Order: sequence, then structure tokens, then C-alpha cells
Amino acid sequence: MTAPPPVSGPRLAPRAPVLVTRLRFAGDLILTLPLLRALRAAHPHGAVHYLAEPGPLDALAAQPEIDVHWPAPRGAAHTLRLAAALRAQRFGAVIDLFANPRSALLTRATGAPIRIGEARRIRRHAYTEARRLVPGRSALEQHLDALRGLGFEPPPASRPELVVRPGESARGLEQWHAMAGGPGIVLHLAATQPEKDWPAAPAAAWLQSAAQQWGTVVVTTSPARPEPAAQAARAVPGTPLVPPLAWREFVGFLQHARAVVTVDGAVAHAAVALGCPTVALFGPTDPAVWFPYEAFGPYRCVRAAAGCPGCAHAHHVHDCMRRITPGAVDAALAQVLQRGAP
Repeated sequence: MTAPPPVSGPRLAPRAPVLVTRLRFAGDLILTLPLLRALRAAHPHGAVHYLAEPGPLDALAAQPEIDVHWPAPRGAAHTLRLAAALRAQRFGAVIDLFANPRSALLTRATGAPIRIGEARRIRRHAYTEARRLVPGRSALEQHLDALRGLGFEPPPASRPELVVRPGESARGLEQWHAMAGGPGIVLHLAATQPEKDWPAAPAAAWLQSAAQQWGTVVVTTSPARPEPAAQAARAVPGTPLVPPLAWREFVGFLQHARAVVTVDGAVAHAAVALGCPTVALFGPTDPAVWFPYEAFGPYRCVRAAAGCPGCAHAHHVHDCMRRITPGAVDAALAQVLQRGAP
């Protein structure tokens, strides 16, 4: 790994506003929280703005690190209006953590004198500071490293901390008691990308014995893909099945879990950021990058056995998640419950 560039001192005026953008995926937005916390500490008098698509942006709706939320609906007309509005803000800097064509266009449109993003194809020309990501390095560290482009030394990586409003927590507790009755475990087994799912057969096999070993287990439903949860719950009669919830309702509910077993995705990041003991099930993605939490508390990754050919070929059907056994999940769950909340 190459040495990081030296930090020469702040490059921003003390009150210059800064825009941070990660357009999509609620879990990926949660991964940016340590950067926002560090930016607030390093640049306390400048407003922090955040740009993302409306659904994912809900994940950060209650964060004190953010002064202004910018929803970015898709579509050419929305994008043109948004570009003009962003330019009028006269940002001192923009940090683009997504670097897709749309986020690069919006970053360039701000006209900010410092524009930080990934050196990816022609999009690198949208940025004044085009960075090359280090393969295998955690997303937390990659994000924090953007501070160097502003002249700040990044702090060590830390756990994201997600804020839930009191009313959201109270409603979540009511729903928790209605569904589970008392302390219990959450199982969430569907991801945005189907190849990350824990298939119904091993999930149901785990559910068969989990209630005796761990108490109540509730299965939560992905709004975009409800069938995996329903299929697993049907296989074990009496399993509480939580219907799809809006994001803010969901985190208010999840906050009250004794522990969370989930696949790679937004629920894993939310559970960790809420301080819930968490077991994350990983197959085709790299937990060193996308689940860099084990040093921070009761968070463990169970990874499918090595050797899945799909992990080496982008268009291959991934079969590795069905190799995760109930016994491996139980062992990890015992570890996180023994360690307890941070």
C-alpha cells in the first residue's frame, strides 16, 4: 500500500460550506457517518450539506452532523434544477463518495474550488482531487481519507452511530412488543442483490432450533423483495413475520432487538450503527471492505466457505450463501451476545 499524501493544513475558509454526496444505498450512506463526524470536528464553523436520492437519504434524516439535506430524485429535469440550486450555494468543497456519472455531473456543476472523487474513467475530470481507491481497504478508511483533500488529517476509523428520534423509538418499541412480546432476535435474509440472500432452506433450518436456543426470533421483510422472508417464516409455523416498514419505522423497531442476524446490506450497517449485537452473513462481497466493524464491539461476520466460483466471475451465479450453516450462525451469535452492547 502506498503512503498517504502529506497533509499541508486546512484549504477551506473557516465558514465555507461543504457538500458530501453518496447518492444511493442506505447502508452505504451509513458507512459515511464517521467521515461526517470527523468533518464536523475538523471544520466546526462550516455547514455540512448531504446529497442523496430521497429513499436512502431517509437513513440520515436525524443525524446532527448534517445541516442541510438535499434529495436528488432521478430524471433529467430534476437533475438540471438540482445542479443550478447546488451551484448557487457556493460550496467551498464537494466530496463525492459514489462517483457515478450523475454524481460526477452534479459535483462538477457546483463549481466548488475543491472537488474530491474517485479517479474512474472520464468522470475523473469532474474532480480537482481524483483519488484512486486502495483494493481491500475498508470503506470507512477510504471515506475518511477524503479529508486529506481538504487539508485535514483523518482520524482512525470508528463505528458509525445512527440517531433514532424519540418518537420513532417509542413506536418501534410498541411494534416490537406486538410482534415479539419480549426480548428477541431479528433475522433479515434478503438483500438488494439476490446473490447476497441467505437462501430459505438453511435459514429455515436455523429457525427450527433457534427459538429453543435464543428465544423469540422475528423475521423482518424487505420492502423491495418480500418473498424470501415469507418463505422462511412459512417453513417454521409460528415464526413472527414483520411486514415491510418505512425506513424510519424500521430503525425504530430494529433498535430494540437483542441481536440481529442479517445478510450484507443496509440492515447490517444499521444494526451496527444502532449498537445492536450483529452477525452479518457474507458471500460474494468482501467483509474487509463492507463490514469493517469487528474491532468496534459485538459484531461478527460469518463468511461462506472459500471456493465459490461465482466470486471470481462477475456474471456467474453465486451459490456460496447456501454454504453458511446454522451451526456457524449459532457460534457467531453466541460470541456477540456474550460480548454484549458497546
